[in-house]
Formats: sequence, C-alpha cells, structure tokens
Amino acid sequence: MNFKRKHYRLQSPPAIVIGTCGHGLALIHALSNAGVSVISLDTNPTLPGTRTLFSCVELIPDINGPALLDSLLDLHTRIEAPDKPVLFLTNDRMVHTLGVHWHRLADKFHLSWSACSTPLLPLLGKHNLELRCQQTGLRYPETCLIHNDMDARTAVTTIGFPMIIKPVRPLAGFKTFLPSNTDELMRWTEIHQPDLPFLAQRFIPGDDQAIYFSALYLDAGRVLARFDGHKLRSRPLGHTTIAESFRNEEVYQQTLDFFDGLNLSGPVSLEVKKAPDDSYWVIEPTVGRTDFWVGLCIANGINLPYVEYLHQTGQSVPNLTQQDQAVWFNEERDPFGRFWFAVQPDLALKGRQDCYLYLKHKDAEPAKQALKKLSKDLGRAAAKRLGFR
Repeated sequence: MNFKRKHYRLQSPPAIVIGTCGHGLALIHALSNAGVSVISLDTNPTLPGTRTLFSCVELIPDINGPALLDSLLDLHTRIEAPDKPVLFLTNDRMVHTLGVHWHRLADKFHLSWSACSTPLLPLLGKHNLELRCQQTGLRYPETCLIHNDMDARTAVTTIGFPMIIKPVRPLAGFKTFLPSNTDELMRWTEIHQPDLPFLAQRFIPGDDQAIYFSALYLDAGRVLARFDGHKLRSRPLGHTTIAESFRNEEVYQQTLDFFDGLNLSGPVSLEVKKAPDDSYWVIEPTVGRTDFWVGLCIANGINLPYVEYLHQTGQSVPNLTQQDQAVWFNEERDPFGRFWFAVQPDLALKGRQDCYLYLKHKDAEPAKQALKKLSKDLGRAAAKRLGFR
C-alpha cells in the first residue's frame, strides 16, 4: 500500500473515486478494467478497498464534509492530464457537500450533475419525496415526520402498524426500523435522538423480493444507459445483499416519470416495492451517485461508471445491452448469503455467475482484508454470546 501524496503525469484524465468501501471498490474495478487511471481517496486505512491494486489510494482527513474540497484542490495541483479529472461519489453526504460548494471546484473537475444541482439536491431529503410523488402521480406510502415523542404518538394514530422508520438525513445511525408497537417506537425515538427527525411511513406488505429498481445515466433528462434489477435479500432491512438482473418495463417507466421534467444529468435510480395487489410504491431515489449494488449492473453488461467517464470526457457512449449472466452478493453485510441462496427452493443461479463485493481473483488483497475483519467480528459476537468481555 502507498498512501503518500504523489504527483501524477497521465496521458488521459483520471477518475477520482471518493471512498474505498465496497461501493467505491466496484467503481475502481469498473473504471480500471476499462483502461481508466483511477485515484481514490479515503480516511480509513483499514478498509478492504484501500488494499486494491487497481487504484492509487490517498488518505485525507475527511471524505464527507467541507474539508473534502481542500483535499481535492490539493490533489488537483498534483495532476498533469489533458483534461479535468472526473469525480465519482459514493454516498449522499458527499453529494450534498459538493453540490453546495461546487463553485470552488467547477473549473478543476468534471462532475456529471454539477449543472443541475438545484433540482437534484432536494431529492436527497426523504421528507421531500412525498411531494415529488404527488407531482408525478406516483404512489408513495402515507408518511409523517417525527421530531419528538409527541410526533411519534401522532404517527401511531395517523399511520398505525405495520410502520417503517427511516432517518431523514443520510449516513444516520440506522437504515430502517420496523416497530411492532408504540412502546418499541418510543424507545427507538429515545435511543436515536441524535438521528432525529425520522420519517414514519406505512409499511407496504411484502418481503425483500417485492423490491425492484431501475438505474439510469442521464444527460439533461435523456437516457444514455439503463439497468433494471430485482432485490432478493436485505441484511439488515434496506441494505441490499443479494440482487439479480431483471428487466421490468413498468419499473423503468415509473423511474422515468419520477425524474421527468427535472432535466437531471448523471447517475440516478429509483427503488419501488410491488404490493400484493400488483401496485408499485416508491421507496426512494438515489441521485448524484450510483447505488451500492452498482456491481450488479457492471457484471450484467451496463458499466455505469465507465458510461459516466466517457460522457464527462466528451467521448461517445456505446449502446449497451443489459444481460442476465450474474447474481450479485454483498458478502460484507451478509457473509452467509450465498449459502442462504443455495438452499432456497425458488432461487437458483440458472447458469449465471456469482459476483461478489470483494472477491475478485485479479485483486485478492481487499477480499483477504475483508475476511480478516469478518473473522474478528464473528469472534467478538461469539465471545459476547458466551459472556466473555
């Protein structure tokens, strides 16, 4: 590993991937395998992705807040290339930070959605999604905001159970929570005070396999690339851990409807849930970045990061055809998911490959590091269950 600040003399503009989590590593592999020079930034040298052979990794103080801009400006002074580097982000907080402060970077980097940050940034807030669905005629579950105990009791009266709780702000202390009664909701509100406000929402019946998504790369509203997928398992709820390629024209159309008229550019996606009556309900969009499951798209013929790179550097984007040749497994959050999949009577690879977050034979070090971390985590969990400290 080499985390030193260095100078880069390159024959083509590099891709700058911010974050070396499993999501960032998928971007690194996709871009590097397409012949793009990749520089990645992170704060944590213990992340498996920092061990990759496919990127120069630099450590910086912060990848989410305003200090990120200072690090990017410093990096820019050390890059010699024929065009501006292209930025790739991996979480919503980064999207917000760069969207708000883009004037500091505008003449030094490419960012696919920089010209449309005004309509894009409000979509990061879950509290804005109900209005957007009303504007576009899409179904969105009944919702209320919880700022305090009184709001929580109001939510129980208004929505009732089953109910799902989501934090409004990105990168909160939890992803989702399903309280089964009022006492559980009140305890959760008390424990997670720092994460307030929450979104309380009527839970649409159905398990993980009722969730579908469509991912697009847009150029001022025009679709340059498309991928439709199907979620098979989440651990915990909200974190996709197994997914497959699944073309779905209705989900695709709902995604087009959701983003219609906003003239957005860059990567976007929409996740929806199919209710028992076959109606589709919006769960949430992703804007300004690809989703954590982008490896599924890449493994099935739609290399969204490379499409973004080509578009931002003024190159022609090829017509890509979605394939169904790989099932994606997130072994970090669901280390035994592959075994679960193997024993499900209604699921099978059906000739498809299994594709993993870290396990890549040409880049083994991240997988080794992830395995070490998993072993430690399992050891700690076992010791806790046995009463050891």
